[in-house]
Amino acid sequence: MTLNAPETLLPAEVVRMRLAQYLGPFTSKNAVQMIAKQAFSTDADSITRTQVPTLIEALGPTLRTLLGKAGAERVAEEIRKELGL
Repeated sequence: MTLNAPETLLPAEVVRMRLAQYLGPFTSKNAVQMIAKQAFSTDADSITRTQVPTLIEALGPTLRTLLGKAGAERVAEEIRKELGL
């Protein structure tokens, strides 16, 4: 799935949409929201592009558990590429 015009989407939306391919929409939405609260003490939709690498890193343990190391690395790279990071 290639997201259309990611520059028009919030960074959290891009992350959720990419994760939803692997985890489903409900789990991806909740994972991003939970990690945003833990890592930044804010709502996921307030995350900026510059905060996405930290968000991805914070999601790492969960993604490795659910997708394995290679799968977690793949999805993290897809998110970075999608956002031009």
